[in-house]
Amino acid sequence: MGLIIGIGTFNYLTETRTRKQIYLDNVKNLTFHNSINNIYKEKRDHNVLIIKGKRNDEKYKIYSNWEHKFLIGDSVSKDSGSLKLEHYRDGKLLEVLDYNDIYIREGW
Repeated sequence: MGLIIGIGTFNYLTETRTRKQIYLDNVKNLTFHNSINNIYKEKRDHNVLIIKGKRNDEKYKIYSNWEHKFLIGDSVSKDSGSLKLEHYRDGKLLEVLDYNDIYIREGW
């Protein structure tokens, strides 16, 4: 147990990236190309909004400031390596959401 706490403390103290940089690095690796079949809040994950795709039951977390934008039947496209999320409705590009524009609180 002490070793785990020690490793966690070491990682926290030696991390040079900001919380936003860490978040963006994680988002950059995600891929999602699907039509939205279901929208719900995941209670076991801080009530984050989840959109679920029609194909393969893919799940994708939505940033809280964007929750109101999505409807069942919309399509979402995000490529790995990109920080842009394309949002389509009725087959037309509605908007391109940029993860660089989000606010991540730093510190405690």
